[in-house]
Amino acid sequence: MTIRDKRLIMKEIIESMDYMVRVMDADHKVIYMNKRMRETFGHTLGQVCYSLFGRSKKCEHCVTSETIETGQPESKCVLIGDNFYNVISSPVNTEGGQNYSIELIHDITDQKKMEDELMNHYEKLKADIDFAKHIQNRALPLDGEYWNALEINSLYRPSEDLGGDLYDIIRMNDTESLLYIADVSGHGITSSLFTMFLRQMLRGQSGYKKTDFNEILELLHKNYLELRIDKEQYLTILFCLYNKESKEVCFLNAGHNGLPIVVKRNGELQEIHVTGMPVCNLMDKIEHSLVKVPVETGDRVILYTDGITEARNSDNEPFETERMLEIIKNNIRMDGKSLVNKIIDEVESFTQKPIYDDIAIVVAKII
Repeated sequence: MTIRDKRLIMKEIIESMDYMVRVMDADHKVIYMNKRMRETFGHTLGQVCYSLFGRSKKCEHCVTSETIETGQPESKCVLIGDNFYNVISSPVNTEGGQNYSIELIHDITDQKKMEDELMNHYEKLKADIDFAKHIQNRALPLDGEYWNALEINSLYRPSEDLGGDLYDIIRMNDTESLLYIADVSGHGITSSLFTMFLRQMLRGQSGYKKTDFNEILELLHKNYLELRIDKEQYLTILFCLYNKESKEVCFLNAGHNGLPIVVKRNGELQEIHVTGMPVCNLMDKIEHSLVKVPVETGDRVILYTDGITEARNSDNEPFETERMLEIIKNNIRMDGKSLVNKIIDEVESFTQKPIYDDIAIVVAKII
């Protein structure tokens, strides 16, 4: 049997609905209200639809008009008294050519309060993240000359608001300057907290007459273990200690993927193979090696994170170290800042998409 033959059943169904239902004609006058609607707002039959909202004229966003004009459902959220309601309007066209709109109205006050609370929490979290981002950016060293020893140029681009890459330069004593670059696993808030832990811990090691890499690494590992971090979390760090009296750079690698590159002033490139284990709680002692390289004024040391070499294009092809070495070789006469920007520009041109990992690079020139 057709729906037309079941009008009483249909009316009974609509009358018993938990949603409030009303029907308006083309003049916006209410011609039907179901039981839930009548119990909530009283009888408003014959009145214009917007009188329910305490208005004397049509709403600016009138879903009834839009529904009749477009023939498509429309919805909006309205405040009636102290409660919020979701209004869904749908067109109804009769065989006689008359146009109506039917509205389903549902109380969403509790949902709206929850949404407002979530939005307030989100705004506070966003403000906290913005502040943390400001702190993290300010924690990075500025480009320029340091202690008549090194001139650095750098660039850092986190994949999110907060990142897990870090680099710094520390005056250890009158002759030694420590440059390092680190990569904390993951990115975001957790990783950024680790970068601050690392920075402050290493800055506390300056002031000794002679830098002891073994002591620094053992202390870093000890402090890391005391944090009792999950086994999945780890950090890698590449140290570069420059002695301006002996004109020598000492490299120590704690699990960092990006090997240091020394660019001689005559244009020769050296990728320094120095290995070691990352800082994590899977082992009681970190294995590492030291590599010493003689340098001259005008030589440059390049440190970077694997966000550069592991950046991938649409074919899932990695950028790789070889491509970066070729870029350095072809632009050997560029100043440090231009070279940094050139490498990052080439990475972005290669990937043609947003980066998925943090990127950091430092070019340090021997003064």
